[in-house]
Formats: sequence, C-alpha cells, structure tokens
Amino acid sequence: MANHLLEVIDLKAYFITPSSVVKAVDGVSFHVDEKETLGIVGESGCGKTVTSLSILRLLPRPAGNIVGGKILFEGMDILQLSEKPLHSIRGGKISMILQDPMASLNPVFNIGNQLGEAITTHTKIKNSGLTARVIDMLKRVKIPSPEARIRDFPHQMSGGMKQRVVGAISISCHPHLLIADEPTTSLDVTIQAQYLQLLKELQAEFRMALIFITHDFGIVASMCDRVAVMYAGKIVEIAPVRDIFFHAAHPYTAALLKAVPKLEVDIDRLVSIKGQPPRLDKVPEGCSFSPRCPETKDTCLNEMPPLVEIGKDHYSRCWKSHGRS
Repeated sequence: MANHLLEVIDLKAYFITPSSVVKAVDGVSFHVDEKETLGIVGESGCGKTVTSLSILRLLPRPAGNIVGGKILFEGMDILQLSEKPLHSIRGGKISMILQDPMASLNPVFNIGNQLGEAITTHTKIKNSGLTARVIDMLKRVKIPSPEARIRDFPHQMSGGMKQRVVGAISISCHPHLLIADEPTTSLDVTIQAQYLQLLKELQAEFRMALIFITHDFGIVASMCDRVAVMYAGKIVEIAPVRDIFFHAAHPYTAALLKAVPKLEVDIDRLVSIKGQPPRLDKVPEGCSFSPRCPETKDTCLNEMPPLVEIGKDHYSRCWKSHGRS
C-alpha cells in the first residue's frame, strides 16, 4: 500500500438530533499525496464542507459526530488523537481556509496581531523575530507595504486583501496540507484569477498538498490533479482531472459538466439538472441519484452501487459502469 500524506477511509460524519439522523458524510474514502491537489466538487449540501471539517475534527458539537472510519495523516489516525497532539496539527501541519474567509478575521484586532497569534501558537518565535515573520508572510501573499499594513484592521482592507491575509495566516506555519473550502466564492473574476495563481505559487514554494473544494469546474481544470465528485454524502466518482472532463463515467458528473456554460455554443437556456439533491436524513433506497438520473433502471432503485475501479485511478459508483443496468 502506498504511503499517502492523507488517507480517509470509510469516513462517516452524522448530525444526530432527537428527531433525525443526517448522514452528511456516509462512507467517504480518498487519499492525497505530497504536493498533490485534490479537487472536491458537488452541489451545495453534498457533504464537501463536512468532509473537510471532519479531517480536523471541527464538526459543531453536540449534533455533529464522526461515527466511523479512519483519517490517517502521516501514518497517525487523527480520530484517535487526544486534544494536545491534535492542537499541534490544526494550523500547524494541516491548515484550512474556511468557506467565508472574511468572517475568519476578528474586527477588533489588527492584522499583525492575528497573523502573529497563529505563528506563536505553533512556534517559539517572539518579539522582533515574530514581527519579521509576519511581514515576510504578508510579502509572500503580495500585500503592498506590509510594514504599514500590519497595523491595519480588517475593515480597512478590501475583500481581496482580506482573502490574502487569511491565506497568509493559513501558510504561516508551513503546513504539509492546506484545505481551501470555496475560498474564491466572494471574489470577482479578476481578483479570483490572481488569488488562484497566488495559491499555486505558494503551494509550489512550500511544497504543500492541497484539497480544493469548489463548485467551479473552471477552477478544477486549472488547479487540480485529481477530482472527487460528491453527491448525497458519498463520493460517486474520483479520477485524474483529464479523465473527469473527457471520460466522465457517472451520470451525475456528466450532468454537472453539461451545466457548465460554453462560450462557443449559442443557446437560449442554460442546461440544469432536474430536481433537487435528497434530504440527507431521508436518502432514497438504492442509488441516491436515481430520482434525477436520466438512465435509471430497476437495479438503481433497489441497490446502492459500490465505488469500483473502472480504469487506472478512475473509480465510479454507478451500475452502468459495472455493466448491470
């Protein structure tokens, strides 16, 4: 078995309330190698963010619970760690850019304090050395006049600048793995392109692995080595990025790709996927995509297909791929 940087095995993360059990992540398995970029795509509510929060054991309690599986990081099972060693991993070896980076900054502390706190939590750097490290991190994310900017507060910065500050905080301790949860959602197209290029440069400089969560297949094409497609708490397809674009095996993946507008095609109405994703406390029997799938057969309605390899590093969860429908 290959030694992966991160390996998630049959992860199950449920939200348990007195009236229901929401299976937000239900048997997810994947791996990330050193310096690799894995994209995770899917509609809202499919389990992408819960998967990323589970890796760092940051699910909101008491409702959120990891009820099964393993999360192996550099050979250690994160789910078995006590709070002290887990604390050294969060923000140290594994860092995360949350879905709304603007809300990650505290409005009552200046940028220097917030970036410095992340560094002192995981290193012994202090005083003038700490100030120099903070300025250096701001330079690396290309914030102009960092010596002056460390005294600024979040409200004095634009959205793009705040995004860069959050990026500086996330890489300040040179993590081995960075999880970016839709970090470009609130940015305009020009700033988004600049930020993605910056992420690429930082990944190469610090030799980080990257998990990039997004809705945007354009970002997937430019950023990712492999792609995992999620639906209703499960991975339905995972493959190298070229295979996803040119040889999509699962009907859901194909439907997502058809919904991407093409500049060279003149159409009156954009393509959409009929229906809505299922409620995760009431997932239908059989394949969870079957109520929306144009290729549904009787087998799909009664049995959930397993995730099986259909080509080199290409896995699909569809009876059609298995030759049974």
